[in-house]
Amino acid sequence: MMPRTILVHVDDTDAWRTRLDIARSLLGDAPESGFVLGIYGVVDHTERHPYSRQVSSDFLAKVDAAEAPFREACAQRGMACGWHGIRGADANVIGVQIAANLQTADLGILSQPREGDAGHTVPNDVIEQVAVSAGRPMLVLPYITKSFAMPERAVIALNEDAASARALSDALPYLTGCSMVTLLAVSRDPVAQQWRWEAHKAMLARHGIPAQIEHEAPTDIPVSELILSRCADLAADMLAMGAHGAYDTPRLRRGGVTKSILPGLTLPLLLSR
Repeated sequence: MMPRTILVHVDDTDAWRTRLDIARSLLGDAPESGFVLGIYGVVDHTERHPYSRQVSSDFLAKVDAAEAPFREACAQRGMACGWHGIRGADANVIGVQIAANLQTADLGILSQPREGDAGHTVPNDVIEQVAVSAGRPMLVLPYITKSFAMPERAVIALNEDAASARALSDALPYLTGCSMVTLLAVSRDPVAQQWRWEAHKAMLARHGIPAQIEHEAPTDIPVSELILSRCADLAADMLAMGAHGAYDTPRLRRGGVTKSILPGLTLPLLLSR
């Protein structure tokens, strides 16, 4: 089922309009039956009291001023909308509030920050925090994104944990038009887990989605680079994977993949937890 309630991150850059356009495209032919929740959040360390509501009056005015353009843009696109402006500038406060609001939606849409955007949007560590704590899928767009089309070739990065299985399930609505889905199994013992990858492939086949299995064993090359390299080799136009934060099980170092993949992101990424 495609999302009907979509959270769109709003910031001081023009990229929020692209995110809104993508939300509109995902709502399909009946945008009026969907709902878009705009969340304004900007991490600004120049604020003297970023942890509380004691931010400057200029910052608060900026938060309030962002609402009218968002509502106008939604009206122009025929979409019902809601609004929440985060009246704080601290990364943790913003991450917690975006995650809490995303729990009420089907999907969140955020973007990788551009170099030079500091103080005007949210950094990658906030995106990671939201992905891990919201419990809802999140579409993260490369900063160069201007549009989003349903993928023709998708990669699902898998291992043995529950977040990977959730990512595959959350990705299903976006895979129906794919000519091929690559299940990229990243495991220290891929042969022993072959039954798992074959079962995932068979599940996709029952949805009419063609899939192939590739194995990758962790090496000295960072897993994030390995995944992005295979996406480029396969000309993939979407990647889905489970999200893990730095405080997850440390012996597996799962959080490192999510954290390190965001700065080098070159294609839309669906993160699930």
